[in-house]
Amino acid sequence: MTVYTLFLYIGIVAIALTATIGVGHSKLREHVAIHPFQWFVQYFMGSLLLFSGLVKGVDPLGTAYKMQDYFTEFGAQGMPYMDVMHEYALHFSLFMLVLELVLGVCLILGLGQRKTTWVNLMMMLFFTFLTGFNYLTGYTSKAEQIGILNYAQWENFSDGNIRITDCGCFGDFLKLKPIETFIKDIIYTILSLFLVFNTDNLKELFPRNGKLRMAIVSILIGGATWFCFQNFYLDKPMVDFRPFAEGIDMRAAKEACDADVAVVETIYTYNNSETGKQQIVNSKDLMEFPYLWQEKNAAGKAVWNADKSKTEMKVIHEGCNSQIQYFQFDAILNNPKYNFLVVGGNLDKSDKAAFKQISAIASAGEKEGYTTQALYYYSNKQTVDEFRHDVNGAYEFNTADDKLLKTIVRANPGLVLLKDGKVVKKWHHKHIPTYEEVKALMN
Repeated sequence: MTVYTLFLYIGIVAIALTATIGVGHSKLREHVAIHPFQWFVQYFMGSLLLFSGLVKGVDPLGTAYKMQDYFTEFGAQGMPYMDVMHEYALHFSLFMLVLELVLGVCLILGLGQRKTTWVNLMMMLFFTFLTGFNYLTGYTSKAEQIGILNYAQWENFSDGNIRITDCGCFGDFLKLKPIETFIKDIIYTILSLFLVFNTDNLKELFPRNGKLRMAIVSILIGGATWFCFQNFYLDKPMVDFRPFAEGIDMRAAKEACDADVAVVETIYTYNNSETGKQQIVNSKDLMEFPYLWQEKNAAGKAVWNADKSKTEMKVIHEGCNSQIQYFQFDAILNNPKYNFLVVGGNLDKSDKAAFKQISAIASAGEKEGYTTQALYYYSNKQTVDEFRHDVNGAYEFNTADDKLLKTIVRANPGLVLLKDGKVVKKWHHKHIPTYEEVKALMN
């Protein structure tokens, strides 16, 4: 699916809502003005917010990790308090997700008209700032860490310079290019402004009863909050869009990803210091212009000099950008038997009780020839051997990339049952099964 087909589907839903609970409902009442276009925008934005909130709400931790990426980049650009925002990224993400879900439903139902449209506009302006700021980093050198505020040092735009390649606007369900994201948010902001200026014409499904509306909004907030907590604190995401979802053939996915190589061309601009002539050369054709480095002046210095400020990187094919490409544990991918993968992440923050439950499963499995391997990326409070001793972990522990582990399973620890490179089942640390329950899946 692309963002364009998504907009098409949302538009169809908005048309259906306009025709039914908009125009259809109004015709049942006498002397009610009909504003189909305003209602279409109302339902379009409401449906979009609701859908966006749902696909991100099934994975609040993923949204938090993406916000950490933004805060890290803003901190690198010199913005204050980003270290604090980074620390509270999960809290901020939960607030934004609940707000997005509640605003979506409120727009569809026509609740709290003026408050709803203004809060929606503020949120869209914030998102537009985030994505716009990120897109403009394409004009600054990533290698030289040039900040976006150093306008005098901007260079030609390059996709390779953009710091965050996916906005996370629709979680892992749909990946958007930075330019698509920025344009999308500009369109959202324009539509939100339209709703602010046409607030009085929005369709209301419920009478303007303060207590009734407060009760509905309270139920929405409570329901949205529970939905988000259910998908990270109480259990793993109920829907998994990541490349390590249950049923995925990791080995085949990795082979396909490794074969899908990015194609990037660099465009160089050379200036002749004696004649002033300019030569633009594509990196793939560079060897066809040997005079660029062969021609010398009387002093023996090169006549042609590259103008670094005009160097451009052109992405011909983006290639595979999935985290599956970083899974470098062939023994796991090629194991034809059932085997266990334990994802510990930051061992200092791991649930040791859950680790002990996993160790009991690993011990029982080892007696029947099933291997277990644990992956982690950090341990500071104690050595890995000390941690293994505490949790009875008589299996191999290896380090792996932080982002990779967070992508495999949203739990610390998480348990993954695999066979022949395929993900059979995953468990959150609060729902570690017994060995008998695991055996039932093997039969």
